[in-house]
Amino acid sequence: MTQLPPLTLYLAAPRGFCAGVDRAIKIVEMALQKWGAPVYVRHEIV
Repeated sequence: MTQLPPLTLYLAAPRGFCAGVDRAIKIVEMALQKWGAPVYVRHEIV
């Protein structure tokens, strides 16, 4: 078996959700403030 060289892993900082997920979460939070629970979404946000 061929020996592979060691790999270096770089993690970006800060990390977070993409803009679409951030927006979806904010919309759900706004809906909760305006209309209260429960709020239903069609698919999982994350």
